[in-house]
Amino acid sequence: MIRQAEHLAQLLPYDDDAFGCLVVSGAQAYGLKTAAVRFWAGEGFAVRLQDGTVTLCGKVLPQAAEELRAFLPCVGMHTLVCSASNARCLALQTAGTGVEMRLTGKIPAPQIPLRFAEQVPCETALPLSGMHRLLAACETPGFVPPPFEPFYLDLSHRIRHGAALAAGAYKGETLCACAAAALSPRQLLLFSGAALPQVRGTGIFAAVLAGLVERAAQGRTVSLLCGEALCAHYEKLGFTIWKRGNGENDNGEN
Repeated sequence: MIRQAEHLAQLLPYDDDAFGCLVVSGAQAYGLKTAAVRFWAGEGFAVRLQDGTVTLCGKVLPQAAEELRAFLPCVGMHTLVCSASNARCLALQTAGTGVEMRLTGKIPAPQIPLRFAEQVPCETALPLSGMHRLLAACETPGFVPPPFEPFYLDLSHRIRHGAALAAGAYKGETLCACAAAALSPRQLLLFSGAALPQVRGTGIFAAVLAGLVERAAQGRTVSLLCGEALCAHYEKLGFTIWKRGNGENDNGEN
């Protein structure tokens, strides 16, 4: 039976992959008693709902699929983010697939000054408004950043509560590369990464990722979600495919 999560301990067992990181870090930032972000736990899985998007982690068992499939529309789901194996179990068609990659080495990157957005703000902090402008400037058919207001409100809230971190690199007065990381007890999930075309291939974006890892990894597993087309790029940065689009691990586990 699916029940509203009342304690963080109900979600912590799922903090073992990218989707679990999104759920657990969200619970750490918002708590379990707000209407803005809601959390449920079922048999072998957990669910986070925020702004119409459901993030599903864990493993949906066949006997729970029918209940969950009926439950999701009732809570106002417009978009579902989950593993391909869970989508198959729910008999859902996917609009897109991706790959979860994990960092297995040190990111090769030059040492350059970075600006961070962290829990305690300072005069040299990375402005999230500038980060969103960079993301918007790098929009492609496969990468569409969220609108500014929900992006700013959510990321700034998570940063204040220690559940996220953001970093950026400048050339002169121009923010030219940025990325963020969701933080849970066992995971660091990189997201919202972008670099201006003129600095791609220079190592600046790699330096931003390396800075986030150095600042916040602290024994956490470092991962990211990306499309198949970007796998070769991230492999050069020390990442290895862990889960493919078919929902199976490279090590043979499901």
